[in-house]
Amino acid sequence: MNKNIELLLVNSFAPRQRIASDAALENGLAVIRTYLEDRGFSVYVADEQRISLVEKGVPSWCTQLLRTLVKLQLAYNSRFKLLSILALLLAWPVQSLALGFRKNHMDTIIDNIVTLVKAEQIPFVGIKVWGGAPYSWSIKLSQKIREASPETTVIAGGPHVKVYGEYVLAQGEFDLAIMGPGEEMLEYLLNMRKTVPTKAAFLELVRREIGTSPLIRTGHYHEQGDYMFHSFTIPRYRPADMSDKLWFHTLIDGLGCTWNKCSFCSHTRQNTHYTPRPVDEIKNEIMAMTSRGIAFFRFSSSETPLGHGRAIAQMILAEHLKINYSMFARPGKPSEHDYETYRLMIRSGLRAVFLGGETGHDEINDKIMNKGVVRKDIIDTIQCIKLAAAAEGVSCQIVLSMIYPCPVIPGVTLEEVFEQNVSLIREANPDAVIVNPPGVLPGTAWFDEKEKLGFKLGEKFVNELMRYEYSIYKPVEFWRKLDYTLNDLDVKKLLKEIGRLNRAIVDMGIPINISDDYLMMSQAIGYSSKADLFEFKRSSFVDIISGTSNYIKRITKTMNERSELLATTNPPQDAPAATTTKE
Repeated sequence: MNKNIELLLVNSFAPRQRIASDAALENGLAVIRTYLEDRGFSVYVADEQRISLVEKGVPSWCTQLLRTLVKLQLAYNSRFKLLSILALLLAWPVQSLALGFRKNHMDTIIDNIVTLVKAEQIPFVGIKVWGGAPYSWSIKLSQKIREASPETTVIAGGPHVKVYGEYVLAQGEFDLAIMGPGEEMLEYLLNMRKTVPTKAAFLELVRREIGTSPLIRTGHYHEQGDYMFHSFTIPRYRPADMSDKLWFHTLIDGLGCTWNKCSFCSHTRQNTHYTPRPVDEIKNEIMAMTSRGIAFFRFSSSETPLGHGRAIAQMILAEHLKINYSMFARPGKPSEHDYETYRLMIRSGLRAVFLGGETGHDEINDKIMNKGVVRKDIIDTIQCIKLAAAAEGVSCQIVLSMIYPCPVIPGVTLEEVFEQNVSLIREANPDAVIVNPPGVLPGTAWFDEKEKLGFKLGEKFVNELMRYEYSIYKPVEFWRKLDYTLNDLDVKKLLKEIGRLNRAIVDMGIPINISDDYLMMSQAIGYSSKADLFEFKRSSFVDIISGTSNYIKRITKTMNERSELLATTNPPQDAPAATTTKE
């Protein structure tokens, strides 16, 4: 380890996995490290978010017992309810014990990081903050670092800052936070720190030169649109970065969304609409990844418009690149040209699409969601993708995302919305569905008009929401209370409504809560039918509830082998430059 670390980057983590792809390659921190190392800085990454580390700190007898009880609970659930309840009750204290062990281990990780920071007198620690338990862990880490090493500046960044902005710093939890791309701003701050003798003088200089708020907005989150973000960096993954990880790379194909008006969406905090990334840069990044054995990609933009997707697909085919990828898309009114575009993208490796539908009720999608689409658009887009895949003789699966329950308008009942949702899903027949609760996030139209829409939020709601951790191993009646209602439905009733819709979806033979990235990769190992996806869901659910990794570890090994095998079919390439200037 370098003895003169200038920046320690830490990936926050939860005591349990939430989804099977939690341990994907950590591209964000690798980008920052690559960018700064190319400019002569010494950067170290601490990342505990790995597949098998979810069991770390818990005695093997405890994980084995818990796994057995969870399997019994699920096995008896449909036929012998009383036995299932008994297994649940027996598992409950073991769950608490296992979580206690895990939290003690997470505290040990904090102590180890603090010891390193203090011993090496590291001037900066950057924490990639995720929601729920990782946010609480990040706060605890920040507090302990600042107590033990008062001259160290702690900076928060990552998805939680992009969603909650200034609320992340409401009680001075961190010295600074960066909302948006961080690499150029961190370079600026690292250089600035060298010009002053103390942390206090540095923070005063930040206030004078950047602004009085400790929340620093960059890129699309700044009114300028490109503040401190003038280049894309291709991350250099090291063997340690790839160890015990799921080998898919999150590739920035563009920034933002062409619509950017959805009333519920935190992406509307961005001040610039969709900006495509130059196709040549995307080509360079794909080539860099395949040279390292990575051939699975998730396009990261909120939407990959068909025109840009077509250009990327043409490049992939022209360069004879062999990859699989997934992307986010908006429903539309498919034309013959759109159909041909989907065929082209599927030919180039598109294997899964995440489609935001939100609801099957047109009036609700218009007046409540401001989605800009109708149910016919959703159905037609799904059918267009299916027809394109059939024409190519290759599977391309679709995840449909919904929001339910949701606010309603006069003359429309929640039951009518439920029925329209069921009708939409039955007619569209996607490969998987994700039903999201009605989140009220700062900076969105829903948050600004909450009372009008029927939301009631407590004074500490945002603070509670940022820390809220779902307890999937408990019945919802025992979940932690959240001071939040929608038209007199509290959290428990909202979750029961979600469960009602989920049961209706499963009764149609459609699996739930499987992400597009896993759909894309599961096809590579032969999981192509809905029965396969149900088996994947059941087996991975055992891991997630029990805090073990038996199945996910096994399936990840197979996925990584397929990724590496596919990558070897690509022509050898010269290593491209790590950083390219934005146009």
